[in-house]
This record gives sequence, structure tokens and C-alpha cells, in this order.
Amino acid sequence: LSGKWEISDIEEDITLATNDRCVKSSLFPNVHAMPPLPVLCIALSLLLHNPLSFLYHWRYAVLLPPGLPRIEHWSRRLDTSGIHFSSAFIAYGTSGSLTYFVLNAIYNAVCIRFQFEKKIRPIRNRTCLLVSMLAYTTPIIWQGNKTCFASIWSILAIALWMFAAYPIGGWSHAAFHVFWWFVPPLLLEFACSLPVSQDQILMAARCSMPREE
Repeated sequence: LSGKWEISDIEEDITLATNDRCVKSSLFPNVHAMPPLPVLCIALSLLLHNPLSFLYHWRYAVLLPPGLPRIEHWSRRLDTSGIHFSSAFIAYGTSGSLTYFVLNAIYNAVCIRFQFEKKIRPIRNRTCLLVSMLAYTTPIIWQGNKTCFASIWSILAIALWMFAAYPIGGWSHAAFHVFWWFVPPLLLEFACSLPVSQDQILMAARCSMPREE
């Protein structure tokens, strides 16, 4: 929303936009056109999951007793389902491919169904989450951006270690979330580099040029 996804050095050979694809908003003055669809998919999927995550972690910290009730509670199932929902849309955001999105949507839908089975299978559920993360980061390698892929998985490795090993006790889960939030900016930046994003970025650059009265 800050407009940082727009091209900053594309000033030459730009024809001013004259159609209704430009955006003028006093609330978001730096957004001159709708962001590319891959960028929107990543941003909106994360924003939609956040309330589900907050709901579960609030209940976990305040209301739910330790042990099995925390694992079996509907808010935990909903939180994990939200991660899978987000993963499917992030897969589009990193690939720009509707076919790849559909395949990921099917896989994550199956994983969501697992969340609402009566018997909890933690190993299977964690494997589902890991595969979904691999699925939405793999297109980064296909596009040849090894640096971005390595950066994301370096961060995820630390975050997942915090989640699994609890090296700093009860603060470990909070640290896991802190580390995770270094990942979305990398995903969003990569989404801007996709070929499918370029037309809309160019449109934003045109819309940002001052108009002659």
C-alpha cells in the first residue's frame, strides 16, 4: 500500500496513462494503480489469515487449558486451515500461473479437510504444512532467483527451529512468528519481478507521472 512495488527508475519512454486504470486515493496517495494480481494474492491471503491466527493464539494464552484441548480446539484447526488457504494463494503469487494455483488449491483443500477429522495426526498435519511451504517457494527457483529462495529458507529454518526445539522456552513460539514476518516482504518483492506483473507495474509508473493540464 506504500507503493513500493512500483518501478522507481522507469521515467524514460513512458506514455502518460489516460484511462480509468489509474487510482487516486487520499487514503493511499502512493498507490497510483491496482497492484499486480500476484502481489494482491500474497498480501490479501496474509491479511485474511491474521485474524484466525490471533483468535487461536489469544484463546491458547487466555482460555484453553494445557494439553489436548489446545490441539483439538476448533480455533487451532481454523488457524491451520487459514495457513493452507494462504499457501494456495501465495503459490499463485510466486508463480503467476493459474494452473499451478489450481493444483496447490486442490492440495491445500485436502489438507484443510484433514484438520477437521476427529482424530488429530500431528505428524501428518505438520508434513502438510511443510509441503505447502515448499510448493509456494519452489517457483522462485524455477524463475532462477536462488538468492531469494535461499534467503526465505534461511529465515524459515530459524523460525521452524524455534517452533520445534523451543530453545528459549515459552518465548520460542513468539520468536517463531517474529522471524516468519521477515518472509512476506521477500515474497512480495519477488512477485513484482514476475513477467505477469510487469504490465500493471508499467501502468502504475505511467499513472504516477504528472499530467499536463
